[in-house]
Amino acid sequence: MKYTSLTLVFLILICGCKPSEQLVEKKESKQDVLNFLFQDYIGEKPSTSFVVIKDGEIKECQSFGYADLENKILATCETNYRLASVTKQFTAIGILILINQGKLTYNTKLTEVIPEFPEYGKDITLKNLMTHRSGLQDYEKLYTKVGEEQLVDKDVLNLLIAQDSLLFPANSKYQYSNSGYAVLAMIIERVSGKTFKEFMDKEIFEKIGMTNSTVYQKGLPIKNRAYGYTFNDSIYENIDQNTWSAILGDGGIYSSVRDYMHWDRSLYNETLVSTDLLNDAFSNWDENGKTEGKGYGFGWRIFIINDRKYLTHAGGTTGFRNFSVRIPSEKITVVIYTNTEDYDGLDRKAYFLASYYSDGKIPVPADILLQKDIEENGIENITNKFNQLKSNPTKFDIVEKDLVSLGFSYLKKEPEKALRLFELVKANFPNYFGGYFGLAQYYRTNGNNEMAVEYFKKVPELATSDDQRQIDYANKMIEQLSQ
Repeated sequence: MKYTSLTLVFLILICGCKPSEQLVEKKESKQDVLNFLFQDYIGEKPSTSFVVIKDGEIKECQSFGYADLENKILATCETNYRLASVTKQFTAIGILILINQGKLTYNTKLTEVIPEFPEYGKDITLKNLMTHRSGLQDYEKLYTKVGEEQLVDKDVLNLLIAQDSLLFPANSKYQYSNSGYAVLAMIIERVSGKTFKEFMDKEIFEKIGMTNSTVYQKGLPIKNRAYGYTFNDSIYENIDQNTWSAILGDGGIYSSVRDYMHWDRSLYNETLVSTDLLNDAFSNWDENGKTEGKGYGFGWRIFIINDRKYLTHAGGTTGFRNFSVRIPSEKITVVIYTNTEDYDGLDRKAYFLASYYSDGKIPVPADILLQKDIEENGIENITNKFNQLKSNPTKFDIVEKDLVSLGFSYLKKEPEKALRLFELVKANFPNYFGGYFGLAQYYRTNGNNEMAVEYFKKVPELATSDDQRQIDYANKMIEQLSQ
C-alpha cells in the first residue's frame, strides 16, 4: 500500500471491498484520516505535534491545536514540548558517551562516582541504573512537602543518601525508577565537569543538529515552548509545572518533533557512540545479562512483535503526554508529543502511522480501525468487523487492553457502545481480566451492583501481579458494593 492512498488502510481492510468499488463509494484523503487520528486536538485546545521518519527523512510532520492557549499560539513541528520520560533515552546515551570516552564502564559502582552515597550504593552499577534494576527508592514517596517548592536532581540525590536500604537487592528484579535516572544525571555532571544542560547541549544537541532542543532550567526562556494543560470542568487549566518539573535526568528535556529526526539519524551511526554500545542500548537486560527478548534496555522499552523489534518509550508529566517508537528493521520512526494529559492512546496512533508508512509490512492496530468504523457506521456490526480483523493476524494487531481502553472511551457519553466492546473482549479473550473489569465498571455506573460485583470478582482471579492496581481496585469495589 502506498501512502498516497490511505483510504485503503481503513476501508478495504475493514470492509473487504474491492479498491475500485470503495473509492467510488467514498473518497477519503490522507488528511481526513490524520484529522480522525488527532481529532481530540483540533480547535481551540491543547496541541499535538507528530512526525513520521522513514530512511532518515521526514515523510510527514503536522501539528494540531495550541502550544500556548493564553496567547493563542498554534503548535508547529518546531514547538518544544516537555519530553517527560522520553528524556531517558537521551540521559542513557549521555552515560554511553562517557563510557565511549573511557571515563566510565557498565560496572562502575554508584559509590565510585558519588562516594558520599550510603553503603548500599556499592552494589549498584551504572547498568543497573540504566535498566531500572537498581532497587533505589522512589523519590516521590520520599518527599512529603509536595507543592511547597520544586526539587532538582541534587535534591533527589540527597533524599536517597538519607536512606539506609534498597527496595530490593541490586539487579535482582526490574522496577521502573525515576530516581535512577535523576542519579544518572548527577553522575554525568560529576564525571564530565559540566552541568547536565551543558553536557546535553555540547555532547548531543549541537553535535547532531538538534538546534531547537534544550534542558529545562528555571528562569531561562525556552523558545517555541508548549505549556501544559488539563481540562477542568469547562475550561483548560494551565498546569505546566509541579514539584517534580525541575528534575532533569528522568524527564527535563524540551524538544520538537522535527528535531527528533536528527536524533533518530544519530542512532543509526557512530556520531555519538559506537555501534556496539547502541546495540546494547537497544537490547533487554536481565539478571543474567543481555537478551534479545522484550523488556528494557538503556532508556528504551523493547517489544518483539512478529519477530520485529520495536524500541519505544512513553512520557507523562503534569500537562504533557508523549510517545516515541523506532522500528529499525524498517527504518521507520514515529513520535507524538502533546501538551495535555487528557488523552491517551498515543502508542496506537504511532503504530498506525508506522504501519501505513511501512507499505503493509507492519500490522495495523485493530482498535483504531474499529473506532473509526464505530464512529462512521455505529456499533451494531462490531462483531463481524472484529472477526474480519481477527482472521488476518499478520495484517492486524489485536491487543486486548487497547480494545478495553476503546470501550472506556465511550463509557461516560455512549455507555451502550462501551457495553458491546467489553462483551466483545470477554467473549474473545475469556482468560483476560480486562473485559470483566470493563463490564463491572459499566454495571456499577448503571446502578446494578450485583452484576458489578460478579464481574469484579473475575479480576483478581485472572489478573497478574502486573495488574495489581486493578486487582486492588476490584477488591475495594467488591467490599463496597456488597454492603
